[in-house]
Formats: sequence, structure tokens, C-alpha cells
Amino acid sequence: MNDLNFVDATSTTDYYTLIVGGTSFKLSPTLLSSDEPNYFTYMFSNMESKTLYIDRDPEIFKDIVKYLQGYCVTPRDEIHFADLLVDAMYYNLTKLITHLRSVCIVNVGGKIFRLEREMLEKRDAPNFFTSMGFGHGWEPPWGSSFIPLVSLVPAMPPPTLDRDPDTFSDIVRYLRGYEINVKDEAHRQNLLNDARFYRLKGLREKLLASSITVNGFANGKHNQNEVLFRLKDVRPANVILSDGDNNLPASLTPIKYKSREGTIYVLLVEAYNFNLICEYGPVTPPGPGQKSFIQPTLGLVFNEKYIQKLKAIAKALKLSETINFAAQSSESCAFEIDGSKTTLEALSNFERLGPLVKSNEFGNRYLQLYVSRSILRLFSKQGQIELHLVKCEAFSSERGFNVKREFLSTDTGMAL
Repeated sequence: MNDLNFVDATSTTDYYTLIVGGTSFKLSPTLLSSDEPNYFTYMFSNMESKTLYIDRDPEIFKDIVKYLQGYCVTPRDEIHFADLLVDAMYYNLTKLITHLRSVCIVNVGGKIFRLEREMLEKRDAPNFFTSMGFGHGWEPPWGSSFIPLVSLVPAMPPPTLDRDPDTFSDIVRYLRGYEINVKDEAHRQNLLNDARFYRLKGLREKLLASSITVNGFANGKHNQNEVLFRLKDVRPANVILSDGDNNLPASLTPIKYKSREGTIYVLLVEAYNFNLICEYGPVTPPGPGQKSFIQPTLGLVFNEKYIQKLKAIAKALKLSETINFAAQSSESCAFEIDGSKTTLEALSNFERLGPLVKSNEFGNRYLQLYVSRSILRLFSKQGQIELHLVKCEAFSSERGFNVKREFLSTDTGMAL
């Protein structure tokens, strides 16, 4: 047996001897009662001997003694934290348990983070760390009994989170109230993925690519505040139907977005890489000196992901999941075709469009455009979602598309 004689110098007599895992510790009643009632005071008050054998780790008990002596005990890592917490529970040291639980020790990708629980509970709570499931399985239950139970031994090691520690460092900065400098789209996407993993709803909403604008030309003061999201980033749970607007037809109800803070915006969405069909219908030959002019019907051909997102929005709003893809467009819509600015009126001019306009088997004329990106407003009309074009950048031919292609950058940096 190693008799190292860890002696409490606060008293010269009446020591108690604790033999922990074969190592002898001599401690005074004053020291043992510094966090009472506990296992030590209970055991020595119910036995005549002043020697107590304890089958626990002596190295961890050294930290327990330091704590009883009034020193600050800081866990080195998540394993040390778990061992200290288990033995603090074993010895029923209430103040030490409270101290340890005030900090969350997390191993993220091999890097140790010490997070104040107050911070985790203050911002973006509830989240991954404040949920009951975070400590389940390794952090033992704690009662008020002074008799230690074998069941206090954790069933599994503390969790090691297989996530990127650098990304988590940015997330910790956010939780502490600092701004995150988003470097590029890859960095934003990494932050967004981990914000979802850690269930940080506020951070997730901030990271969703968006732009808030005040439209000074909007009709009515309630239509001025707008928020623009990528369609794929829109959270259906945040979408609401607003009251009718006196400046809109009675059949149209704007679809708006309610932020986590409760601010309500007119919702605009960005959509990419789809076809826009401008269908003109049968046209009679124009008279002498007249132009072939007829406003086309605009149809959007979205991919399946966009369709499912719109259906999810419709479901959240209790609208029909049959989406009206016959888009609307006003003269204020900003069109760009093959890199040149144009207008809806120009799209209606057959003579100018020439060979780009084709005829189908029913004799209807149409123009098919490939839309690289667009901005749309969402409305509810007769129980369906209706899409209104605000801005559209499109191509009428492969040649026009090729003209706008960009060469690879000479910069060797690349996000994969």
C-alpha cells in the first residue's frame, strides 16, 4: 500500500484516514465538512473507526481533496470531467456537482471546448446541448442519498462529436454574442449544416442566404419591408398569409415571412435553372402597318425539389398542393435575355423575336427560355400558390448561353 499521507494542515489532531484505491489520505473534520452533508460526514458519524476504505480512483480523489481545500478544479477534457462528476456524485458533494455542471466540456473533432451552460441556455435555446438527451447514457442520475451506488458508474464514455472543430469555434463565437465573418459559400454551408446539427434555430435563420430591403415603390406601407430567400432555404413553418391589401386585387393575398424575432416581411424567393415557356396562342396575320403583338402566357417548368418546397409551403399555409405554374408578370419585371435588358412588351413582339418563336402541333406559338436565375413573389389566389416574376435572367439559345459562360479562375483555391 502506498502511504502518501495527503495531510490537511488546518488541524494537527483528530485526522481521519481515507484509503482510496490503496493511497492513504489524512484529512481533518473541517476539510471533510467543507461541502456537507456528504458521504464522508455520513460515514464517519455512523462508525467508530477513523479509517475508511474507498474503492475509487486515487488520482481523481486528489482533485477532490484540492476542491475541499478551496482550490479551483478545472477539468482537462471530457473524460476528466466525467470522472470528476461521477465521483462528486459518489461522495455527494453538492457544491462541486453544481460547479462542474455549470460548464459543459465538449470534445468536437478532437478539440476540447469549455462552454458555460448559462451561455448555452441563454442564446438559441433549446438546442442540442440543453436537451435532456445530450447527457443521456454517460452522465449518471443524481439523488440525495449519502450511500454511493454502483449504478453511478457511467454506462458509456462521454460523447465525442464527430464534427469540424474550426466550424464549431465560429459557432461558439456566435453563442458568445460575436458576429461570424462568413468567408464564402462553402463556409456558409458548413456553418448552416452544423447549426442544424446543434439545433441552433437562430443561427440557422441568420445563415440562410437572405437580403432585407425596403421597397420604396411598393403600394401601401405594409408592403415595403421585403425579405429575399433562396427558394430551397425557405422554412415553411415561418411562412404566413397576411391580411388582404387594398392596393391588390381582392383575390390576391400576399404570402409573407415571419422571422424568429417576430418581424413580418413580404416574401421574395430566388429560383435557378428552370425553363420559362412564353406561350402566345394562335395569331392571326397582322393588318398593313401593324405588328404581331400579343402578351404571352408565362409558364414555369420547375425541378422536383422546387415543386416539393412549394408544396410544403402550401401545406403549411393550408392551401392546395396543386401549384399554379402559370406565372404572372407586370411591366415592372426586370427581364434580361442573352445578356440584354428587355421588357415584357418586347417579348410580345413577334417581328423582333423572329425565328426564336416556334409553333407546336396545335398551332400555338411559343418561346422557350432557359432561366439561370430569377426572383419571384408568392401570392395565394383561390386557395393556390401563384408566382409573380420580379426579375428574370434568361437565355433564348445555346449560343446566348455560351456567350455568358465564364472561364475558370486562375486562383488555385477551390471549395469542394
